[in-house]
Amino acid sequence: MATESLPLVTDLGEGIHQIRLPMAGNPMRYINGYLIAEAGGATLVDCGWRSDDVLEALHAGLTACGLPLADVARVVITHAHFDHYGLAGTLRRGGLRELIMHPAEWEFAKQHYTDIAEFDRIADEWIERNGFAADYGEVAEEDIDHHRVELTAPTSLIEDGERIGRLRAIWTPGHTAGHLCFIDERSGRMLTGDHVLDPVTPHVGSWSPDGTDRIGDYIASLEKVKSIGATGVLPAHGEPWAEIVPRVDALIAHEYEREGRIIALLERGPASAGDIARALTWTRKEKPFEALAMAHQQFAVAETLAHLEHLWHTKRASREESGAIVRYRLG
Repeated sequence: MATESLPLVTDLGEGIHQIRLPMAGNPMRYINGYLIAEAGGATLVDCGWRSDDVLEALHAGLTACGLPLADVARVVITHAHFDHYGLAGTLRRGGLRELIMHPAEWEFAKQHYTDIAEFDRIADEWIERNGFAADYGEVAEEDIDHHRVELTAPTSLIEDGERIGRLRAIWTPGHTAGHLCFIDERSGRMLTGDHVLDPVTPHVGSWSPDGTDRIGDYIASLEKVKSIGATGVLPAHGEPWAEIVPRVDALIAHEYEREGRIIALLERGPASAGDIARALTWTRKEKPFEALAMAHQQFAVAETLAHLEHLWHTKRASREESGAIVRYRLG
């Protein structure tokens, strides 16, 4: 059992199986690997993080589907976050033939996982420059996720609109630069990775001074998947549902509502991302910033900063960078 109340595998029909891979200790509980039947060998979309319990669950799930790992032709990665990609190296050593992702996501993986400590240092310094200095104290190695992933090269890269058997890739930057959704051209259902989730709102944050308009990219990507006309949604976290358009509309509305709150705070005068994040509420429970765990506070600042950068990109705000802390001003 992947969770206390859900089965390990659900047959979704039309040659699609949902395998719930455990995320022990994480409130998300599990990540979905989707096994797609193909004439030339099955495709698995996302593979979970690197740990023995995930590998065991994957083997058990494949067995329940009547398919040993040797008969899985390829793993396709929606994006390279550790819970989607971490087990890939283990599977490749075990004989997996193909590992596929978007070129921008492979670049992210190389930047992130070649030297995780350096990547984290850059992110921490960027967030600190924008008004929030995280203090984790003494964090034990087992309390962080670095051990759940290893850098593993794809055997091939896939671009927007290209096909892998019955799946067509849809490039949806926002959550990450190379995030992919996939439309199953047999069933009409869309595998949305972390791009469209329910009830969770995907994280879209600015973690480095790379000049990217992540909120702008994310909203454009939401409009893109909305226009495709999918007949069902297969998310990476949580359970499948039928109609994608209402959820996409809700996610877009959420981003604009958050933007409106940020603009209202900027009307009081210049402020840093940290200043604004502290004045907002967070999560579906509308928690005050101070009630968040330290890591979640840092994520909140990164999300706020992504919105401020979007205002800057769309010329509705300017940056004040003369001091130690970056601040934003309307106009």
